[in-house]
Amino acid sequence: MRYLVTGGAGFVGTHLTVRLVGEGHRVTVLDSRPDGCPPVLAGLGPGLRYVRGSVTDTVLVAKLVAEADYVIHLAAVVGVRLAMARGVEGLRVGYLGTEAVLDAACRAGREVFIASSSAVYGKVEATPVAEEADTVLGPTSRPSWLYSVGKLAEEHLALAYARERGARVKIGRFFNVIGPHQMASSGMVVPSLVTRALRGEPLLVYGDGSQTRTFCYVDDAVEGLRAVAERGEAAAPYNIGGSEEVTMLELARRVKLLTGSSSPVEAVPYALAFGPRFEETPRRAPNLARICGLGYAPRYSLDEALSRIIDHHRRSAGRE
Repeated sequence: MRYLVTGGAGFVGTHLTVRLVGEGHRVTVLDSRPDGCPPVLAGLGPGLRYVRGSVTDTVLVAKLVAEADYVIHLAAVVGVRLAMARGVEGLRVGYLGTEAVLDAACRAGREVFIASSSAVYGKVEATPVAEEADTVLGPTSRPSWLYSVGKLAEEHLALAYARERGARVKIGRFFNVIGPHQMASSGMVVPSLVTRALRGEPLLVYGDGSQTRTFCYVDDAVEGLRAVAERGEAAAPYNIGGSEEVTMLELARRVKLLTGSSSPVEAVPYALAFGPRFEETPRRAPNLARICGLGYAPRYSLDEALSRIIDHHRRSAGRE
């Protein structure tokens, strides 16, 4: 098959692209990454075509969608921290880019997988959270909800295209995907903890560390994406995640244990880390019943995922 993967040079996109090309598919990656094609993709050979450009370029997107058999839309300014710092860009890329992809897909008769996020649930307290749960968000004066609002808008747009224009869309909500090639500079918690632990620096936990998350190893996330794209119900969101809920304090302790680090664990007030208007979600864990009905089951435990990530960071440090 011929795939178009928007944001294919990002974290999940690179893992997905490597998998697809390895299976003999042809993949076009559209990404605005300023330094061009990342090394992990550069050696994939003729199965990969890398196009540097913006997903908001409607003419370019229409051309690439028409050339593909299937579209996987991952392009985004990812993560709460970056979304807060680059709010205008994040909302523009998210909404306008998704609209460009959906419009082109409708015209060309292509099916699209839309990547969403667990952030759409906001601060809903009942966990594990199922796909039909209500969304609970804070006020617009708190920029921590920018990312959530953007992803909600993308989902609503995709579903409106499905109802009104016959768009063939599948939606996956990722829960805290982790793995090799995820950068600490992006503000993601696991690579930040691992990098600090290997350097002997303090492991920073925000608030009192009692907030919980459920992490999903990237290989499992790719399997979940493909399960939804290939077998999922149209116009229905699916949670894609792991099954082990953990506090941030316990996560830091596990990283310390698995790295053999002597780093202390230090608590940092939210206001110092994110500003005085930041609001945190106390718990977030997925109900996986819907996607498990497609044959999905996460294979990697949290400790296995962390061990693989730690090994990757050690190998990368050895090549520097």
